[in-house]
Amino acid sequence: MVEGALRGTTYEIDEACVLGRALDCQVHIQDLTVSRRHARVSRSNGRFVVEDLGSGNGTFVNEVPVSRHILNPGDIIGVSTLRLRFDEIENSGLMTDSVTMVGHVETQPKILKTFDARRFPFEVETNRTVSKDELQRLSSRLKTAYAVSEAIANLLDLDQLLPEILNKLFEVFPGTDRAFVMLEDSPGSGNLVPRAVKRKRESDQAEIQVSKTILNDVIGRKHAVLTRDAMADDRFLSGLSVANFGIRSMMCAPLLFQSEVLGVVYIDSLTFGTFAEADLELLSAIAGQSALAVGNARLHGELLGRQRLQQDLQLAERIQQSFLPKRVPRISGFEFSARWDPAYEVGGDFYDFIPLPSDRLGIVVGDVAGKGVAAALYMARLTRDMRYFALSEREPERVLRLLNAAVLETGQDDLFVTLLYAVLDIRSCKVSLANAGHMPAVVRHQDEGSLTVFDEVSGLPLGVLPDTTYESVDYVLKGGDTLFLFTDGLVEAQNAKRQMFGMERLLESLRAGRPDAPSLQDRAVSAMQTFVGDASQVDDTTIVCVTREDDTADLPSLRRTIPPRG
Repeated sequence: MVEGALRGTTYEIDEACVLGRALDCQVHIQDLTVSRRHARVSRSNGRFVVEDLGSGNGTFVNEVPVSRHILNPGDIIGVSTLRLRFDEIENSGLMTDSVTMVGHVETQPKILKTFDARRFPFEVETNRTVSKDELQRLSSRLKTAYAVSEAIANLLDLDQLLPEILNKLFEVFPGTDRAFVMLEDSPGSGNLVPRAVKRKRESDQAEIQVSKTILNDVIGRKHAVLTRDAMADDRFLSGLSVANFGIRSMMCAPLLFQSEVLGVVYIDSLTFGTFAEADLELLSAIAGQSALAVGNARLHGELLGRQRLQQDLQLAERIQQSFLPKRVPRISGFEFSARWDPAYEVGGDFYDFIPLPSDRLGIVVGDVAGKGVAAALYMARLTRDMRYFALSEREPERVLRLLNAAVLETGQDDLFVTLLYAVLDIRSCKVSLANAGHMPAVVRHQDEGSLTVFDEVSGLPLGVLPDTTYESVDYVLKGGDTLFLFTDGLVEAQNAKRQMFGMERLLESLRAGRPDAPSLQDRAVSAMQTFVGDASQVDDTTIVCVTREDDTADLPSLRRTIPPRG
């Protein structure tokens, strides 16, 4: 015997008893910190042992973690916050069932008849002669089951479907006084909750109740169950609630969908002998059709939810793209290219071109920690703040310091941003670079194989510490030089063996071939994709390149050449 001291519940063990969150566990524990099949108590060589079944939070005996342990009387088994005392006693027949799923029933009913709900309910033995009357009864029940199925087949809203199932049960079983349908509150939770209730008399407000014994048999064995005259069973002598409610006959069947128990359907009567064994088979058939309808309704709801989410993500993608430049700048003497590839519909990577006073251009490449909608939302705010500070402050390092303070003001402890900010002076071709924990800028020179990597200056990411200071470095682009900026999604892309593309492979792709911006961008992406192969993209990837075409080009004013954002 295992007794849950904190719940006042006693469980009898024959050969094996599984503890867990799954509905078919003998000890069903409604706690999300408990694994679906957490532990098992079983008999081995005349002794009882407890075994952990690979649970996430472990199994304990007398507060000591165990994988397999021989139990002694009085041992305390710990499963998450639940504590159960193990004792070996002879079964005196006085054990009671005080755990309820709905209401409170203090005793266990005598199960009169069970029926395997996985079987077709109207089978007849092929080696015997079937009478005309029996064939008529089978035909009638089959027609009834199909009539119910047809009535509920096209209902895809659970709030409409479940009451209609109960209405049909009252039509098929006119002696029914009360009925309800219980479903899991969420798929896989193991927690059954009433979803629809129907009473014959409006004045009947008594709480409908069902014993854990019934639910264990219905869910664990996937059997439909019939009991009659619960009040006459001597094990109900102490069950005042049963006597008060006058339950004389009841049936309960599982809702089986693709071999999974979605819940149960329950009906009872205040009249003795209302339901017969044939009714149990019919209820099982109706429950099977109802489970199919419930399963389809849930799948339909999930599909609608995914469609709505997809529509929302598509809208979010369009909105996010509106914060990115529509096209790259067109400035005589320079060539620009940019590529933005989110891992999902939206992402945390971003880039921007900001027209600045005195014929200067701000170039931003950043990465908000995380992916998806949350990162995209913050990216939108960061783009706005970045433009404001870039226009109000001349020095890149000062811009990053102000932006860091703005990120910290959001109060999001788990939010940080890596960002590289470059200011290009169109007249002098000087680039001033400031780095907040981002991947280093790279300059590919006109000579093949010649690179400069600016990895000596890099401060903390934005949003990590207050009052962080940043430094900048200046570089004058010569004719044929290309500035290559990128996010970590490029170098951290992984192949099927979980190997990263890496910085060395990236630099190797940049060394060879033409030095212009589009060529560098295409070679970097092609080399990464070849290395990754068929492995899925796990992070956003952004690349921005700027090439100074030659030393003699006429460099006009910048103000009329920067494109508007989307």
